[in-house]
Amino acid sequence: MRSLLQACLALGLPLVALVASAQPNTGPYPIDNGLAATVVGTPAEYKAELPENLDFEVRSLEPLVERPTPTTLRYARPLQYLRVIRDEPAPLAFVIAGTGASALSSKCVMLSSALYQAGYSVACLPSPTSVTFMLGAAQYPVPGRMRTDVDDLYRLMQAVRDDLDAKTRVTGYALTGWSLGATEAAFIARHDADAGVFDFSRVLLLNPAVDVWASVQRMDRLLADNLEGGIDGIPAFVARGLGGLKQLYSSGDPIRFNEDFLYRAYRTQSPHRGDIAAIVGLAFRLSLANMAFAADVITHADVIVPENVDLGPYDSLDPYIKRSFEMSFDDYFERLLVPYWNRDGRDVSREQIIAEADLRGIADYLAGNTDIGVFTSEDDPILNADEIAFLRETFGKRARIRPHGGHMGNLASANTVAALQQFFSRGAP
Repeated sequence: MRSLLQACLALGLPLVALVASAQPNTGPYPIDNGLAATVVGTPAEYKAELPENLDFEVRSLEPLVERPTPTTLRYARPLQYLRVIRDEPAPLAFVIAGTGASALSSKCVMLSSALYQAGYSVACLPSPTSVTFMLGAAQYPVPGRMRTDVDDLYRLMQAVRDDLDAKTRVTGYALTGWSLGATEAAFIARHDADAGVFDFSRVLLLNPAVDVWASVQRMDRLLADNLEGGIDGIPAFVARGLGGLKQLYSSGDPIRFNEDFLYRAYRTQSPHRGDIAAIVGLAFRLSLANMAFAADVITHADVIVPENVDLGPYDSLDPYIKRSFEMSFDDYFERLLVPYWNRDGRDVSREQIIAEADLRGIADYLAGNTDIGVFTSEDDPILNADEIAFLRETFGKRARIRPHGGHMGNLASANTVAALQQFFSRGAP
């Protein structure tokens, strides 16, 4: 799911680069509230020290599918991925971005740096729920059906492999992803067990959803239950939050809207749990609104934008943005996803789509494959106690389940990065 930092980026708020502490604190993750951890992330003094000034390259690929690009979505072209390649022979690790994220997100950069430090070349891929993927890589551009999203990702991974320079020597393949990207990584590994293209040496799931549809409904409820006035209450909610930070702004220190700033705000302002929950729900809704709008426009679904409206580059999007934000994930599921899979002669039930996105459907494979591990937190808001128990029982000693960290909140911590590097180092050819 999207972090608050990604949400702020989408809203146009200024961000600055995050700098790791030279001597990171390796004590327990300091935030004991899962929702707050999800918002704040890893405080600066707990961040892992990672290599700087790596030779990252943004690569553009030819579309894997041919379709017209609606004028209003041209910003999402071309299809891109991020890579950093070692000079010497090395295994290649694929990283699958979380909900709504592109291959250029901060988590892609952080995970790529950590894996590079562990001896890997790395390629970070956009999420199937990102508009660039929907336009350039999705055979069926209404994300949410796990089987077809995984097929599209698998095809993109092969295109990335084929895009490597002739001098690049790949000694093997590994795979990871975060949030929805972690769940997708599990299904990709299962698919590859039959297809045999990559034969992944290691696969690590970072804060996966177990039952994707149950997880997104939890995110929907965070917003519905905690944002007074619904979507129309967003301006007042933001104004109240900014007003509560006056003393931080008046301290005389430079204002840098990063995880350290949020941690200071959390500690000094003690925000109400409902406000923190609303922030998490709002960040998720940003991703959903973007995805739903793009799916509607690409497929002419006539749900958000009337079918007879051909949006030009200078047309106002205000009414359609409001409709997109008003759409819950249940709305997306019932009004866009299920109808899409039941038109043009197709017949896919609601129950089938839900079942395809549940890790319990491949539990035997996950339990029996000792090369697959999982990292998560007991207070991750996308999971419930039964799903935590499933991960613990299925993965056994390959499950690293910390008491605190929320959803991806402790990802950049020195402890998490060290454990990640240790996991992948054991599988490096």
